[in-house]
Amino acid sequence: MVGIARSRGCATCRKRKIACGLERPICAQCIKSRRECPGYRQYPVFIAHKVPHDENNIKSVAGKMVAPPVERCGRLQGTAKNPEPCPAQSTAIGKSNQVTTLFPAAQQVSASPAIRQQLLQEYLHLHLPEANFGLMRRRMWLLRLPELTHMTSALEFSTMAMCLAKLSDVYSDQSLKYESLKLYNHGLNHLQKALWDPDLMLHDQTLAACIALATYEMSQCPGDSKNAYISHTRGCETLVRIRGPEAHTEGLGHQMFVHFRIQGLLYALDQKARTFLSEPAWREIPWRSEPKTWFDRVYDYLALVPELLRQGDMFPHLDIDGQLQLALHLIPHCWKLDRDLDNLLESQKADHPEPFYWPEPSRDDASGNDSEGMLFPVAYHFQNLGISNCIMVHWSVQAMLWHGMVQLYRLMNDLKLTFATLGRMEDRVDPDSAMGKLRLLMNCKGDVFDLPPLHHRTDFAAPARNILQSVEYCMLDKMVDQGPKTMAAPLRIAIETLKPYPQFKQEVEWGERAMAQVQQRSLRLLIYYTGIR
Repeated sequence: MVGIARSRGCATCRKRKIACGLERPICAQCIKSRRECPGYRQYPVFIAHKVPHDENNIKSVAGKMVAPPVERCGRLQGTAKNPEPCPAQSTAIGKSNQVTTLFPAAQQVSASPAIRQQLLQEYLHLHLPEANFGLMRRRMWLLRLPELTHMTSALEFSTMAMCLAKLSDVYSDQSLKYESLKLYNHGLNHLQKALWDPDLMLHDQTLAACIALATYEMSQCPGDSKNAYISHTRGCETLVRIRGPEAHTEGLGHQMFVHFRIQGLLYALDQKARTFLSEPAWREIPWRSEPKTWFDRVYDYLALVPELLRQGDMFPHLDIDGQLQLALHLIPHCWKLDRDLDNLLESQKADHPEPFYWPEPSRDDASGNDSEGMLFPVAYHFQNLGISNCIMVHWSVQAMLWHGMVQLYRLMNDLKLTFATLGRMEDRVDPDSAMGKLRLLMNCKGDVFDLPPLHHRTDFAAPARNILQSVEYCMLDKMVDQGPKTMAAPLRIAIETLKPYPQFKQEVEWGERAMAQVQQRSLRLLIYYTGIR
């Protein structure tokens, strides 16, 4: 049937593009190669379906689905009673004897609440790992959607577009992709109407629709550029600011803010621009009702990095006096951030006696080999995906921070040599010149070049390598979409940190090959940020 893969092999053999022996419970190919065999997918059957106009027909069609329908009038209403938004229970479609479908190529997808619920449950199954993902659960606003008894039109169309887009990727179905694009356009239209409606503009579901459309762009990029995603991110940013921090203290609003904050910080990091998310009010008020987790606190420190990078870019445009004053301003801030980051990790270790991660022999032979053997023979594995995300963000901040501190110390060394030259020509220096101001500053503050040694912080490549060695864990098949998504930003930070230095050429090439694999896991947007295809 069109759109359904013919291969019935296990996921590992299909990914390796080899013939699967179909042995159960584990295929012989996986046993032979010592790979994990995730088992066999029960393939769905798509049945042509039109939206029933008769209420009795609606009840008969939806009787076999997970959620009973209610009468529709304009907007969709109703979902399942007491739904369980748990990834482990989101396999209803895969395990059922038949799957009510979606549509034939020439028809529109049914938008009944029951089918919408089926689509959402299948998306959650394909997007979230069934295993425990720890602290990340607080960020999963998607888990709230099955609980909603009513969806606005903007959120309804946006979520259905997001779900169908994922199904189109899984089953390589162009008709599903086309239908998802139609729903995406409907979602944009209804979102625009909601933003002009005083009753809906600041509603939680309006923000959720904006985030869902950004998620669609992240995976599909129908315009073959990152411009639409940036527009959605800016739109979300504006909407969040207008709503104010008090609107994000609990429920769906809080979970969406925790999710958006990550995207907003990564956008600010890419632009090296100051963000309102680093302001004290936005770092405290949204957590009035719920205490911060390690996940939230480590992103607090990431929020400080864009401003440090913005100030670092000012050095080429300053005179000698300005460079020294800015360096003396930044260095204490960097040391404080480094101490706070270390203290956070140590406090978490004290609360969790078991190790957060441990080394295992690397099984990744697709991107880790060079002429002399594997670049990273050891890979790091973690307690769960949530902890891996916290640790990788910690390493990301460390890599950027230590790299910046090394650059600042080099600048201070250059300025020290300049000041030594200044001492030999003291009588000829104009007091009002940059050199004169530098001399005055030195006379007032004493030996400003007496700085604490960096010690191990000079090796900024160490945390970057740690990120590279965590790729294998996040790319496991059982991590589905969420694993690669947690890996994408730290991996890009590691690559960009090491790229200017020829001695790290092998690590950069390894990281770029890994990034190409990440992009294939519903992250097409990365192509337009990294240029890697």
